[in-house]
Amino acid sequence: MSLPRAIGALAAAVALLAPAGAAAKPPIDFHDARYCEILVLTGEVPDATVTVFNTIGLNDCPPAKWEAIDAGSLASELGAKAVILNGPRHFLMDSATGNPGPVRSFDGLRMREVATIPIRTAAELVQSTYTERTIARHNTWTWEAGRRVYELLAPDGSNYVMQSYSQIRDPSLTIGQLRSLGGRLALPTGWSYRTRVLKRDLTLRAHGAATIVQDDLTNTYQRLPRRSTAERHRVDVAGVTRTTGSPAPQTLEDQGTVSGDPFGDGTVDVVVKLADGQATGTFRIDADRGSAFGTVAMTYVITGNEIDFTGTATFTGGTGEYRGITGDVPAHDHNTLDGQNGTITLNGFVDY
Repeated sequence: MSLPRAIGALAAAVALLAPAGAAAKPPIDFHDARYCEILVLTGEVPDATVTVFNTIGLNDCPPAKWEAIDAGSLASELGAKAVILNGPRHFLMDSATGNPGPVRSFDGLRMREVATIPIRTAAELVQSTYTERTIARHNTWTWEAGRRVYELLAPDGSNYVMQSYSQIRDPSLTIGQLRSLGGRLALPTGWSYRTRVLKRDLTLRAHGAATIVQDDLTNTYQRLPRRSTAERHRVDVAGVTRTTGSPAPQTLEDQGTVSGDPFGDGTVDVVVKLADGQATGTFRIDADRGSAFGTVAMTYVITGNEIDFTGTATFTGGTGEYRGITGDVPAHDHNTLDGQNGTITLNGFVDY
């Protein structure tokens, strides 16, 4: 990777790295606020430095001014090793706190210094898609209840919320297109994209470090915090399902809706293989505050036109509020043989 491309990859990760402190004044409407950044690289590795300048709170990065900036000429003017133009982008949070730095003008475009980042190795300049990067920063971002958020879910249960969308690779991308963005992304195996409306405020705090990932359109996401200690929670779930397909011989997939503690209202997807009076497979519950998944092992008995399953649902992981969920829960599923009248219950305790 060339040096300019490497710095450009880093750029999306470091927006608004200002130290934590009082909210910027005057108040800024961050949601869908357009901004641009200039990254200035000086020095040589291991003593190189990237200084980040951002337009947020000063202007909306007028296209004419932004497109008129020549990175090479600006680097020469500043005596820098390289200058990278990062933008335009749009923030998605509703509010942020931080102490912004001094303001200066680049070819008539006013920008504020928001970070100075030491670069010790060339590897620190590289950002791969769907790969975690931990960066140094202090700030607090808040999405208000009722706001729609856009998230990446990783196979290990990590959950990342989009902090900004990018118009670098797709200049026509708008906030209205984010609901269907998952269909455009080249997601790695096991990853998924989802969108949901918050029922309560979501606040992300970075006390010195934040973990981020980028998708293949250079949209940037921050990882939600992982729970440091597990607590016991009661599971009291009831739902209705119907068979929607047969992914393989002697295998059935049931989908439906569930409600009850601790998930509230959500959807469920169960895939089981039937053999010798045993049903084994997997399940996934998706709810507003996250997802939970695991395995099922049940025996079944057929009586007339009905089938009755009794056994255990084992939670092995989750996302969002249910990250790290574990536990064995008694499970019961009753259905007609055509699979169109299922009822399920889960009653027990889990830890997360």
